[in-house]
Amino acid sequence: MVSLVIAIVAVLGLFVEIPIVSDYAFWFLVGALLVWEGVHRPNPKIRVRVWSMLTIVLLLVAIVGVFVEIPIITDYAFWILAAAYLVSVGSSGFSRN
Repeated sequence: MVSLVIAIVAVLGLFVEIPIVSDYAFWFLVGALLVWEGVHRPNPKIRVRVWSMLTIVLLLVAIVGVFVEIPIITDYAFWILAAAYLVSVGSSGFSRN
């Protein structure tokens, strides 16, 4: 639940001026992704490795795009990270059995 709240606040920080959050929305979303990955287990019914690798690749591409000028990646680093977050949420189990 905390991860989802952090992610929603990060996205709102792009559209509405929220002190501190608007300046660091990308890093708030990184934190939300790490919290989600730390708490939720992968869903055993789907192919975990493919989705986990896609999440890691998108995360790394977005972070590198923040520090290095890559033509399209740098402009859309936040949204690439948001896609990584959605892939992670969609591929994990929501219940902690």
